[in-house]
Amino acid sequence: MLQESFLFLPGVQERTERRFWELGINTWDDLLAATHIPGISKERLIFWKGRIRLARHILDSEDGTRSMGRMLGTRNSWRLYRQLLENPRFLDIETTEYCNQVTVVGISDGEFYQAFVRGRNLDIARLRRALAGATCIITFNGSSFDLPIIDRNFPGVLPDVPHIDLRHVCAQANLRGGLKAIERHLSIRRADNIRETDGTDAIMLWYRHALGDEHALQSLIDYNAADVLNLKPLADMVIPALWNHVRHEKPLPFLPSAPRSIFS
Repeated sequence: MLQESFLFLPGVQERTERRFWELGINTWDDLLAATHIPGISKERLIFWKGRIRLARHILDSEDGTRSMGRMLGTRNSWRLYRQLLENPRFLDIETTEYCNQVTVVGISDGEFYQAFVRGRNLDIARLRRALAGATCIITFNGSSFDLPIIDRNFPGVLPDVPHIDLRHVCAQANLRGGLKAIERHLSIRRADNIRETDGTDAIMLWYRHALGDEHALQSLIDYNAADVLNLKPLADMVIPALWNHVRHEKPLPFLPSAPRSIFS
């Protein structure tokens, strides 16, 4: 995806990128080899070639994907997904009512899940260790919810790496609404005991735990684990489909979902 993307070039938007592809300029190498692009000045073409060489140099550096993420911007950071799979972190949090306190932070590398629970093992040092070495952070609605709240409650914990917010990726693929609604639409399953649990239930489970109900805490952790672990199959399903739609103009393989609350 990345080597066929041109949106990081100054002045290039989706329309210009599409024109490149239609002219047979499919990769960075193709643009570097081009001697003339209709409607583009020689000076502009030379400038873009310099930016591509710079991008290649950046990618070879230690923080290459982070810098490329900045160049692509938040809307298009999903195009880095393949480059970021070496050591991703999928993340989701639970909070009390009105987001006053973080109760659970769930983190996974796509395979193993860790739960950090308020009053037990949730602290800055442990979160830093869990996020150390991450190539990216992947969330659902994390731009508006999870990451600002973590940053406020645990300053300095979040690594400076690309963030892919699957809520916005899904919206570009005509999949709108909350995580659970989109999961149902795409037949991504949850365990029976938490299938109908939602964000409001998660708040009540924490209050029940605070009153001494240990079963409630386990149910809350199970709910958070599903929120976290289902992010990878969601990304693996939606991102390639969106790329095929953007790059090859293939129809999206799923019908648009009905808009619902982002918390459902």
